[in-house]
Amino acid sequence: MSSRPIKMVLGLILALVLLIPSGAPAADKKGDFVVGLSNFSLGNSWRVQMVEEAKYAASQAKGLVKEFVVTEAESDISKQISDIEDLISKKVDAILITALNPKALIPVVEKAVAAGIVVVDFDNLVYTDKVTAHVIVDQKEFGRVQGTWLVEALKGKGDIIAFNGIKGTAISAERFEGAKSVFDQHPDIKIVQTVFADWDFAKAKRAMESLLAAYPKIDGIWSQGGAMSEAAIKAYLERNMTPPLVTGEDGNGFLKVWKQLRDSGKYPGFDSIATSMPTWCSAKALEVALNALTGKPYEQKTVIPIPTITAETLDKYVKVDLPDSYWCNSQLPADIVKKMFER
Repeated sequence: MSSRPIKMVLGLILALVLLIPSGAPAADKKGDFVVGLSNFSLGNSWRVQMVEEAKYAASQAKGLVKEFVVTEAESDISKQISDIEDLISKKVDAILITALNPKALIPVVEKAVAAGIVVVDFDNLVYTDKVTAHVIVDQKEFGRVQGTWLVEALKGKGDIIAFNGIKGTAISAERFEGAKSVFDQHPDIKIVQTVFADWDFAKAKRAMESLLAAYPKIDGIWSQGGAMSEAAIKAYLERNMTPPLVTGEDGNGFLKVWKQLRDSGKYPGFDSIATSMPTWCSAKALEVALNALTGKPYEQKTVIPIPTITAETLDKYVKVDLPDSYWCNSQLPADIVKKMFER
């Protein structure tokens, strides 16, 4: 028998193998999946609610998700690597990842994919395309939307303070990059101080209190996080000072303060815009992972548009009966939200 037909068959087999994604699951498994969520921190209310959104979505995936495992790295990159190693050893079917560091996780993520595990990153991404899929919120656009609004509201001129999130995270860096791309086009917009407040109310409040002594006549505050925006405003109000224009996010505490200022009539010059990093991006990551596991179509890059709250839509989103820590662009039903705040 000629070796040529054998070589042709082997070539066809090799071609078919190359067409199958390295992270593809076994084709004969249609449900009862074990899914892990590697979370880098529960350090703020957004991250707590994000995990709850994923848990709820998993509970609704009847017949598909047998077990949903959440690991918490406590902002320690070594622990997050160890957490993912542990999920690999448990032979989970899929891992959802929100990364503390975009580069440090590359080797362990690629190891998971090589082991046949579906890997979907979201929120803070891993800088590799050797994953099953990315779920992306365009963080640069998030910053650009806020920056554009602030520049227009200030008519292209003024001294501003910038409040960033956690130093070293991709989200914080990209949001600021997006905003700064707008500010840099307006030479009369000057960033007089940049603060890293970790998206945390207490840290931002302390920072703003200190800054008020040095910069009592700030024209605007660019803040990429709702809790930081709320803290900055309250630092002014506690000193009987009129807050400047402040950008924000869909955190309920910030939206309530914005509504109070607007409805009081005492601060007619105050206005804002609130962009949203949806807490349900984790649920979208789970949806993509389950599509990959069951052979349904999915995009290698799923981009979630940036929802934006303005003065005209504020009343639609703000929840005056819920705690400040609630994030208003949520997909959680009311009973789950209630339980979340009973803890």
